[in-house]
Amino acid sequence: MKHGIYILAFFMALSSLSESGYAMVSSFTVAGDTIRRIVIYFDANNVSVDTGYKDNNQSITTLDSLLVGQSDTKKIKAVNVVTFVSPDGDESYNMSLAIRRKHSIREFLQRYNSDIDVDKIRFFPEGENWSEFRKLVASDSNLPDRAEVLALIDFHKNDVVKRKQLLRKLNQGAAYKYMVHNVFPKLRRAEITIVRETPNVSKETFDPVSSASELLVSKQEEALPKDQPDKSVGESVKEQTCEVVMSKAEGPGKSKTVLAMKNNLLYDLALAPNIEVEIPLGKRWSLNTEYKCPWWLNSKHDFCYQLLSGGLEGRCWLGNRQKRNRLTGHFIGLYAEGGIYDFQLRGDGYQGKYYGAAGVTYGYARQLARHFSLEFSLGIGYLTTEYKKYTPYEGDIVWTNSGRYNFIGPTKAKISLVWLITTRR
Repeated sequence: MKHGIYILAFFMALSSLSESGYAMVSSFTVAGDTIRRIVIYFDANNVSVDTGYKDNNQSITTLDSLLVGQSDTKKIKAVNVVTFVSPDGDESYNMSLAIRRKHSIREFLQRYNSDIDVDKIRFFPEGENWSEFRKLVASDSNLPDRAEVLALIDFHKNDVVKRKQLLRKLNQGAAYKYMVHNVFPKLRRAEITIVRETPNVSKETFDPVSSASELLVSKQEEALPKDQPDKSVGESVKEQTCEVVMSKAEGPGKSKTVLAMKNNLLYDLALAPNIEVEIPLGKRWSLNTEYKCPWWLNSKHDFCYQLLSGGLEGRCWLGNRQKRNRLTGHFIGLYAEGGIYDFQLRGDGYQGKYYGAAGVTYGYARQLARHFSLEFSLGIGYLTTEYKKYTPYEGDIVWTNSGRYNFIGPTKAKISLVWLITTRR
């Protein structure tokens, strides 16, 4: 029991470790930079810049005032262009549509090449903007079945095809028809962010950014036209933080873990061959199976170390699973295992008809590389077994007595090397 207390103390100390296993994107923050964001909208399936569509004419007039020679274009540090599409179509088609809109904006901005260095212009075809879509849905009190729409968006975030199908069928399509006319047009757009340098400003203040696809910059953001539709999502005209992301980092969404193979190093030290397989069931749940089978026998030296044991464990992974890879971070679980055994070491031996154990586990898994992680866990529960005691006698064994043993406390401990098998989304 004393050793169990030491192990438990070790895991409590382990729980204070950082769980962040993802690439952090560093961005520079310049307190005095002035930014302007201009939005150009596209009609459904259209890729050309239509000056007569929505407020595009007013946006282009603003661009002309900012990017032509008389407006001190030398102070422009960057022009970032992000193109989006609405989610009312096939995902692959939508991505190609976002790329074509990027090319269209690139051609449109060539009119300013004589006034601004083309190397300062960067393009990001983002495709379907589900984050902005959810914001627009949440802010639209006139949307039919708004709560159900938000629930579908959140629950089926890992299956975009199914999410689209259910949105179309919800309440015989009433909400979808409304979104086609009132929400989707606001998502078909290109956001042009212009960053201008203000003289005599201290630079090089670094800060991590939570999302590589967000281009959040401003300390003195000048006002957009009052009738700009994007302000319906609650964005403030003047922001007080300035974060500029010039490139996207590869985050945890590029691939997902579909299977994990494990080996408990503590069992290896005890000369017990073992293997574990864990299957993720979504991002928060998983099922872990284990098997160990040391089968050593030396009758000449009265030595026997034989164990056949298997078990199952259901796990719940804690924390915000949207920010973590599968099978990483802290977890709790419920386990059950059992088997047969025969133990003897230079004297009396014990042979078990069976043993069974069940209880709760707590653990932590830290990703070391793309396909490898290290897992620590401790199980506390109830163990019971029926056994027969024997003693060697003239090359044979003699049964001396039998009994039953029950125990409550630490029943297993693991330090496992994990091989993560992943697949592209």
